[in-house]
Amino acid sequence: MDTIRSRPMREAKRARMAEIDAQIHRLQTERGLHEQKLAEYAYPVLSLPNEIVSEILIQSLPSYPACPPLKGPSSPTSLTHICRQWRDIALATPQLWRAIPLRASSDDKTPRDWLERSGSCPLSIKMESDEQARLHPQTLAAILLHHERWERAHAACEFTLQVPNGLIPRTKRPRAHADFPRLRTLSLDCLDDLAYWFPWTQLTSLTLTNPSSATYFSTLQGAVNLVHLKTIDCYQEPHAQLTDVTLPRLETFIMVDTEFGYFEQGLGVFILPSLRTLQVPAAFLGNNPLDTFASFVAKSGCTQLQKVLITGEYGEISKPMFRSRFPGIIFAFNSRYDWHKRRDRDEEDSSDSESE
Repeated sequence: MDTIRSRPMREAKRARMAEIDAQIHRLQTERGLHEQKLAEYAYPVLSLPNEIVSEILIQSLPSYPACPPLKGPSSPTSLTHICRQWRDIALATPQLWRAIPLRASSDDKTPRDWLERSGSCPLSIKMESDEQARLHPQTLAAILLHHERWERAHAACEFTLQVPNGLIPRTKRPRAHADFPRLRTLSLDCLDDLAYWFPWTQLTSLTLTNPSSATYFSTLQGAVNLVHLKTIDCYQEPHAQLTDVTLPRLETFIMVDTEFGYFEQGLGVFILPSLRTLQVPAAFLGNNPLDTFASFVAKSGCTQLQKVLITGEYGEISKPMFRSRFPGIIFAFNSRYDWHKRRDRDEEDSSDSESE
């Protein structure tokens, strides 16, 4: 009896299961259609031309010649992790790999990879190390193999261009004063060790930190095409005899915390006829700052001088007398101007001048 009664119930359940199977089949078919459409769908960003994507990637990095880090989220290497398509584009965009930072802790493989990816682009090189941890010889050798592409270089380190024999083929070794044809901008914290190497005549922008006065002045004698010069902490030798230095194209001259003020010649050793902007420590102007400055202007014939910033202690300097004697020049005191930055501090300098 129970079996007879349960038969319709079983049949009803079987019928319901058949309906569910049919629904599953329909849903699976519908899902497959949606998956097919999604696979055919092109995301707008992935449909951009490679040239546009390359430019987007370039703009995501610090502006050249600033060097991004070798690793981390701000490194161009991170751009190769977005998707396969963008990885291929990034690896084929040499501008992403042309600004290379080197530190003592850097492995030698990553810089070599960047150098290979940078193709024939001019290079911006930043090297940093110290006595305890110097650049890996193979890293330095890899960079020197591309010396003809150096456009901008910064060396803040215990540094030498000499590398062990065998790491660079003899035909590829840079020769002093000869083999940096593209180099125009140079920043050195180790001038005394490298003064013989670089082609000073072709440089247009130079920053020197802690040079000896003898090496500094002998270097400037050859750097006649400089447009921008920044000097930080130049130290003097006893009984140093300085000769005049003429830089006919120099427009910006920045001196930071130097000891030149102890030299009797002071600012008078420079002849800068094209000068437009000058930053100078007050000590550099000597005991009679107004006369020293007037003599410098007359000797240089710098009729285009527009802006002078005097830093440090300036107790003997009469600001009104400077401004009245040179009305065509904007003077500011205890301020800074850095030609590496695109935006001057004109507004701040003007407010400083008015408040003083």
